[in-house]
Amino acid sequence: MKKFLLIPALISAPAWAMDWSLEAGVEGRRFFSEGAYPGQVDDQWSVRLQPELVWDSEDSNGRFTLTPFYRHDFADDERTHADLREAMYMTWGGSWELRAGVGKVFWGVTESLHLVDVINQTDLVEALDGEEKLGQPMVQGIWLSEAGTWEAFILPGFRERTFAGESGRFRFPLEVSDEARYQAEEEEWHTDLALRWSNSLELNGYPLDVSASLFHGTSREPLFEPEVTVTEAGPVVSGLTPYYPLQNQVGATLQYALEGWLLKAEVLYRDILKDTLNGEALKDQTAAVTGFEYTFVGPFDSAADLGVLMEYQSDSRGKDVAIAQNDLFTGVRYAFNDMSSSEILAGFTQDLERADSRFFLLEASTRLNPSTTIDVTAIVVTASDEEAPLLAFRQDDSIEAALNFYF
Repeated sequence: MKKFLLIPALISAPAWAMDWSLEAGVEGRRFFSEGAYPGQVDDQWSVRLQPELVWDSEDSNGRFTLTPFYRHDFADDERTHADLREAMYMTWGGSWELRAGVGKVFWGVTESLHLVDVINQTDLVEALDGEEKLGQPMVQGIWLSEAGTWEAFILPGFRERTFAGESGRFRFPLEVSDEARYQAEEEEWHTDLALRWSNSLELNGYPLDVSASLFHGTSREPLFEPEVTVTEAGPVVSGLTPYYPLQNQVGATLQYALEGWLLKAEVLYRDILKDTLNGEALKDQTAAVTGFEYTFVGPFDSAADLGVLMEYQSDSRGKDVAIAQNDLFTGVRYAFNDMSSSEILAGFTQDLERADSRFFLLEASTRLNPSTTIDVTAIVVTASDEEAPLLAFRQDDSIEAALNFYF
């Protein structure tokens, strides 16, 4: 990190120390099959930049963090995008903390699915697993008490989910429109509200982390309306328009570390505040993901850790709507514990109601030198049922390599 001390010469003002860093990367994807839809590419290359600047007040309790992001994709124009991941001012005193600006907040404990993570919108063109998020405008207040940590959020402004373009991969059969529709009269300027409580306890001498959250506002998960074009042969569905309804959501998480075991669970109840869409009734949603990770220390007389993971996913919306409606995730995590911080995570999610519907993911990373890492990701999708949600990605089996540089 580079560091400078900024001191105004002619006025009396707090001194600020500035740190800066830069992440840059080159990424290549190779798809093993021809695209399922016309115009899709077989190879996809991109570059990304993510600088970070942090100003810390030398004589007061203030910090400002600025983290812009940019990716240029040479095949898919929709994947070429810029975002402000963070532009956050933070101040604190005693048992309270206040943050205002643009930021990212993560809620969740499970590996295969993050049900309750609702503050930030998913940056779907970055990664299919939904781990990457867009920056969210927010005011966040935090209060530490003996009963736990309380967080309140005011979220003025909404971010639309990103989707691959016509030539990109991991896309739907129909192109998704850039013009979204909203249930809220204020559209993307609707102010959302959220509240979260969390606490770290002890149960039988082992740490137990619990949380509960409430959210009211625009759903981060869009529904889709068909775009109908009238032709000589009659009306044709030519695309999809994202529709973002209002919702109330109640969520909870639990994580219990018991010797070599790590027990995890996330549950939610979501009340969609709209009755019908496309002539079909919309129902409330209940969902859960629960499971464990057990770690073997030093297997095969090595310095490594071997973790075995299993999680069950359920969703009341049913198999034709939800991807994780009655599925089982099984995986392994192998941490080499070497100087290069090498790690491999491999797992697959099996639909328990469709034997031929499964999703395999492998992620591996290692450090080549103090300022360079390489990440490898492999994805294999199996689906043949015409109503399976994974069917859209059935020919997107791929391997991706990313070379990352840190300055």
